[in-house]
Amino acid sequence: MRVRILPGAPEKTMKIYKPFGPTIGKTKLSSRTVINLNKFSDQVSKNKSLSKKYDYDHRLIGSMKQQFKIPNKILKSGIEKQIINSIKDYYKQTLNIKVKKIKIERAWIVSQYAGDFNPPHLHRGNISGVGYLKIPSSIRLNKEKDLAGLISFFDGRVSMPRNSPPLVKHRETFKPKVGDLYIFPSFLMHDVHPFRGDGERRCFSFNAFVDA
Repeated sequence: MRVRILPGAPEKTMKIYKPFGPTIGKTKLSSRTVINLNKFSDQVSKNKSLSKKYDYDHRLIGSMKQQFKIPNKILKSGIEKQIINSIKDYYKQTLNIKVKKIKIERAWIVSQYAGDFNPPHLHRGNISGVGYLKIPSSIRLNKEKDLAGLISFFDGRVSMPRNSPPLVKHRETFKPKVGDLYIFPSFLMHDVHPFRGDGERRCFSFNAFVDA
């Protein structure tokens, strides 16, 4: 008895969906914001009394040269407005949601020099951000090795279980530039890698609570 093999249906192209995963937003700070925050930072770093007054190192996990709080009077100079507008745009672009209320819980400056680093950590609030104010030439000119001076965001799900090759991309790394502002969910883990060159890597960070 001969068995006749009937032609099967043509193979269909597989569709890939990505409905999950934290989203990172990137935008630009105004030159006024960069100038005002750098001016404030320079004033604090050169004044022992102000450095002591605004010191924030005890509240943060990073091993940095100096970390200090940004007071409300500085935030109200136009910086807070730009942060809020960026958060609103982030929600609109990622979820098409119009935000009702945003409260910046805290904001601070981080001054990093050769050997300083920020270990893997997350933030308080719903939304956080980091904006860059100064970048050493060794980072700008790609004279550092590997991830030195860069910031990485990562999701640890790839290790539960660990797949080879990984089925989930778990790390996204960015080279900071002056004026860059990154917006991300506060629960998103991230770290900052130490660099070796001269100069200051200066940024500011914030945490915010959002009512959407």
